Amino acid sequence: MKKYIAVILVLISFSAANAQLGSYAGGFARMGFGARGLSMGNALVSDTHGDISGYYNPSLSCFQEKGIVNLGYTFLSLDRKLNFVSFTKKFSLSGGKQTAGLSISWINAGVSNIDGRDNDARSVGMLSTYENQLMLGMSFLISPQVALGVGFKLYYSKLYDGVTTTNPGFDAGVTYIANKDLSFGLAVRDLGSKYKWVTSDPSIYGNNGTTTENKFPVLVDLGATYKLPKLLGIVSAAVETYIDPKYETKDTLGIVTKSDQKYNFAFKFGGEINLNEYVKVRAGIDRIDLKADDVWGNMIPGAGIGLQKSFSNDMNLELNYSFQLEAYTHKPIQNIGIAFKFK
Repeated sequence: MKKYIAVILVLISFSAANAQLGSYAGGFARMGFGARGLSMGNALVSDTHGDISGYYNPSLSCFQEKGIVNLGYTFLSLDRKLNFVSFTKKFSLSGGKQTAGLSISWINAGVSNIDGRDNDARSVGMLSTYENQLMLGMSFLISPQVALGVGFKLYYSKLYDGVTTTNPGFDAGVTYIANKDLSFGLAVRDLGSKYKWVTSDPSIYGNNGTTTENKFPVLVDLGATYKLPKLLGIVSAAVETYIDPKYETKDTLGIVTKSDQKYNFAFKFGGEINLNEYVKVRAGIDRIDLKADDVWGNMIPGAGIGLQKSFSNDMNLELNYSFQLEAYTHKPIQNIGIAFKFK
């Protein structure tokens, strides 16, 4: 029996510990998306003015005038990886009478160089895990001021050789345009998302194997974005509610442990300033824990820069960089991304 699978679970939980308030499954999917989002405190649930990502709110994509392709690579400690790919664009339907948006994204994460050992501490080689989130988001402008959207997710992850899981999840969102400078957004993310691990294969636990479900917390984001005058930039803020899942476990003696549903609240904010037509600077703070005794204990400050070059009226290229402080390690989270925009 390969009981070192439990060690991998501990490592995954530790690597995700800073990715959420409370260590639950799918922490990689709650760290944020891309250099722009990471540097602005991930407070982009209502951002209709900048480079839009359906990750934060699937209803936003119908405000992305130019098509945008984002690629991002993250430098992390503890042998972790986190990569991003996305495409977002606004479309006209019914001869231009209706507006819709499409957002496609892929987040890939994992932990490598895990020293595998059996019960006698003999080496069984180096182990690794991976987690993937694929999302297809669609939005529709139902009036000049209101957009609705839904995101369909697929999680595909590996815990150990022969132990994988594929499960769906859903996002829903709404955006309200109060005026040309002020917008509000509401998004509910990871409805029904979970991991389901089966370890009854003969090469793993055999007859002693079980089926374990790890539910994701549901996230509810409510925020506002204000466009600063004279094209100076934007500021954005949001309150995020973490609805921790109920769970029930049973040990080898048959003792059942249950957990009630819990609610946690965090505040986040960020801004983007246009220094000129080529350079943007960004900063923000994520996860200001409103329920903790130490409100600032889980706080993640970040900053970043974007360098933009226009090749024509229809095409631009932007290089983005973000820097975030992270708990439990002296190394920061750094992301480098490329954004390609076109008509």
